[in-house]
Amino acid sequence: MVAWTEHDGLGPPPRGPGRVAPLVLASTLAIILTAMMSYDTLCSEHRSWVVLLGVLGFMGTAAAIVGLVQARALAPLLTVFVSLMGVSIGLIDAVHDPARGQLIALGFGVAAGLGAVLTARSVPLALWDRRVRRRLASEPEAEPQPAPVPDPSAVPAPPAPVADGERTPSGPG
Repeated sequence: MVAWTEHDGLGPPPRGPGRVAPLVLASTLAIILTAMMSYDTLCSEHRSWVVLLGVLGFMGTAAAIVGLVQARALAPLLTVFVSLMGVSIGLIDAVHDPARGQLIALGFGVAAGLGAVLTARSVPLALWDRRVRRRLASEPEAEPQPAPVPDPSAVPAPPAPVADGERTPSGPG
């Protein structure tokens, strides 16, 4: 029997970011992206910038939402990058429609802040995971020992006497 104490082994993992915050962040990204695509008041030059950033942001937002729902480790960091693209879209949009552009920039800024908080909360868990993997990789695996080979020159032992005449695996007593 092996007994473990609290200080033996790797210790418990640190607390992760939870399930509610990533879902809130995913829904925030989805709502802001939908609101941003609702109408367009940009000139052709700014529209080309916004379309380029929007296509990258749309793909990144879809990947971030899927990653957040599936609790992927890099999803919060991807969310920060996508949200910063969204902030730049909002600032470009603010040239033509200040209220709408500021709302878009503010919404994506909030999403970037939430993503940064989630990223910071998942760093201790990622460090613990790396420490566990390194420790497991450094421990040598025990190689299986070959089964002992019986010596062919050995003489078999005589059967043991049984006092009450009961049958034994080596034969009758």
